[in-house]
Amino acid sequence: MQGKNTHADILVVEDDQDYREALCDMLALEGYSADGVGSVEAFYALSDKENYKLLLLDRNLPDGDGLEILEAHRKISSVPVVFITCEGRLEDRVAGIDADADYYLVKPVNTNELLSIVQRCFRRQQSILKANVWLVDLITWNLQDPKGNQSSLTRTETLLLSAFADKPGVAVSRDEIIVALGKHPDAYDHRRLEVAIRRLRNKVEAAQLSKLPLETVYGIGYVLNAELKLKNS
Repeated sequence: MQGKNTHADILVVEDDQDYREALCDMLALEGYSADGVGSVEAFYALSDKENYKLLLLDRNLPDGDGLEILEAHRKISSVPVVFITCEGRLEDRVAGIDADADYYLVKPVNTNELLSIVQRCFRRQQSILKANVWLVDLITWNLQDPKGNQSSLTRTETLLLSAFADKPGVAVSRDEIIVALGKHPDAYDHRRLEVAIRRLRNKVEAAQLSKLPLETVYGIGYVLNAELKLKNS
């Protein structure tokens, strides 16, 4: 693994150490911060893998296929994924796109093309976030949708939504949400959380706000496919 950068934006999953380090160095020269790992196991061992803003994946890893990483990633995050691989047959490219990769590049990859794609991925993310920002006022217990429409919240709903602050497209576990509610996961009935989220969705709909993009991630928790900001005023 590369020297760990806790603020890295890009994760490179590539078993060829020289190629992996060259990619990370090239990205650094362009102003990006990147980490690298060389296997499926190393990817799963990352405690903060969901915090990266872009994944560059190889297919042929020593302990599996990069498709496995993509499938697991898509269950918890909408962050862009670019394959960089030697697997260039038509059926391989189709498999990658069908698994929801954003781009599928076949080695050898042109550096300018890769950088253009990386830049496009980041621009697209920023554009989506700017157009889809929700605001929660922690003082007045108020929710504002991207169009400026507002609805009052209960204290519980305010705390619940705060768990998704600055985590667009990232799955948040049930335990994390319960902690945000000021409760202990071992002593809290998860069915209460399900009820609270259902009521919140219904409230937002009844208030005629934009649809709250809060979705269930089965086996994990929930994901808010939008930017949510907290306001203290």
